[in-house]
Amino acid sequence: MALMSYLLRDRLGTYYFRRVIPADLRPFMPAPWTGKTAWKLSLKTKSPATAKQAASRFLRDCMADFEAAEREKRGEPAVSSPRRTVLPPAEAIEREVLAGLLAEDEAHRSEGDPRRHLQTPEERAQWPLLAPVPFGRRGIGRDHADAYGSGLQTLHEEYREALSRFDTEIVDAECRAFFREKNIPIDPGSEVYHATGLAILKAHVAGYGRMLDRQRGDIVPTPKPNEGRGPKLSEAYEAWKAGSGARGTKKPSDRTLLEADYAVRRLTEWHGDIRLGDLTREMAREFRDAFAKVPKQMPENLKRLAMRELLQRDLKAYPSRHAATVNKVLNILAAIIGHAEAAGKLDALPAFRNPFGKGTKLAVDARAEDKRLPFTELDLKAIFGTGVYCDGERPRGGGGEASFWLPLLALMSGARQGELVQLRVRDLAQDAESGVWYLDIGTAGGRSIKTASSRRKVPVHPELVRIGLLRYRQSLIAAGAGRESPLWPQVEADQEGRQNGPWSKWFNRHLRWKAGVEEPTKVFHSFRHTFKRMARDARLTEEVHDALTGHSGGGGVGRGYGSGFGLKALAEEMARIEVPGVIRGLSWKQQ
Repeated sequence: MALMSYLLRDRLGTYYFRRVIPADLRPFMPAPWTGKTAWKLSLKTKSPATAKQAASRFLRDCMADFEAAEREKRGEPAVSSPRRTVLPPAEAIEREVLAGLLAEDEAHRSEGDPRRHLQTPEERAQWPLLAPVPFGRRGIGRDHADAYGSGLQTLHEEYREALSRFDTEIVDAECRAFFREKNIPIDPGSEVYHATGLAILKAHVAGYGRMLDRQRGDIVPTPKPNEGRGPKLSEAYEAWKAGSGARGTKKPSDRTLLEADYAVRRLTEWHGDIRLGDLTREMAREFRDAFAKVPKQMPENLKRLAMRELLQRDLKAYPSRHAATVNKVLNILAAIIGHAEAAGKLDALPAFRNPFGKGTKLAVDARAEDKRLPFTELDLKAIFGTGVYCDGERPRGGGGEASFWLPLLALMSGARQGELVQLRVRDLAQDAESGVWYLDIGTAGGRSIKTASSRRKVPVHPELVRIGLLRYRQSLIAAGAGRESPLWPQVEADQEGRQNGPWSKWFNRHLRWKAGVEEPTKVFHSFRHTFKRMARDARLTEEVHDALTGHSGGGGVGRGYGSGFGLKALAEEMARIEVPGVIRGLSWKQQ
């Protein structure tokens, strides 16, 4: 009786399933019902009995959506739900169904003669005029094969005729079974449902055709569902993480693995755990465009949502993702697929090309970094006039002593925030040959750098020594810090182990609220621009200050072949840079 209350008929007699969505659940309903007043779908039938049968399936899907909305409303973590499963591409569905049909046909020809299972040889022997049955061996009898072949011919003709009209009703039962197997809600009126039915119908036409070839004695092997389509995305990812195992080969850093986890999770949410051979360039671009709409900062309840659910929400209040970040995700995915390709996992697909390769990336405004302005003298007075430098304040969010030293180091070295925050005690070192103190910026100890040219040794400016940088380092050692200990032990990491994220957020707040520098184009990276300006004012050549800041123009690989600068020469050039007057009076005091 309850089921019938959800059935409605329009003026033409077609039945609909409709259930009112409670007002308090409407904002939390999964797509496409978010904000709707009712969960409503056409049953596409005028028969009461057929409508009732279809409505029972729709009721189950409707209740699953209601339960998901209840969890979302309570703020509970999302659980694995049918709506989060993604269908494979139509071509993959067609291959899977075709392989299943041919496997069934092969099994039937080997063991399918029903008389072999319903009778014993002794019972059959009572009627000697009956056709012989191959008891005790594989295969089917000639008379059964004739009847079986006649049935195949009829089915082939019926399915071909249906395919000529793109009418998928003949495979509706198979289509529903496929959706249930994949745990996906059934919506017979959707484009996805029709496309899936069409793929299943094509598989049946091809399958019955190949079965008839077998009937004539042709050799028709039974393919595996995904034969030659390469590894699944999850399998390729695990192989990429493990690396080749050869000595000297590069393995992803911990930071890269965190980013890769996120990239693979998002791609899986969008296209499922797809086989690489089924991942087309078009699908890669579709994922790229969808991922570009995912905000870079969101509340935790939104972060938990799968991408398809997330993009149904109103996200206008959250900052958009930068094109360079999108490209970084695409580069990671390209590397994972490239690793599988190099390992020969896609050799069965000679025309395969990496879907995330060249031509998929977003065009990035090359002037974006130039839009970050250097700090003016007034800005520097405001920054180095805050309580951190005047009153000995050491905010927890600023990582204690890091709040004092990182801005100074960035101003007088041009180093990036991510490079500075990862420094260890041993990375502030003295060169044995020249006696020059320097910052060792590289990848040792699990650190990461932006580019190959970023690996460098930056001489410490004499003003930093005067302020007390070496005394600070010695205080850490005196307190028990080892060579591998962090130079900024109080800098906190986020949930993914990244230190630069939380510290950057603190500095942005400090810059705006404490120092009063509100110009949005002025951020921590502005110290780097300020250093470049000071280097030019000191008449340092472009090659020299590129070498100091790790820009590729400063030599990159060439410096590794002896065409760059020695530490002593770089230290002499560094000392020529005149420090801003505002920091000349600063002195570090141990808190």
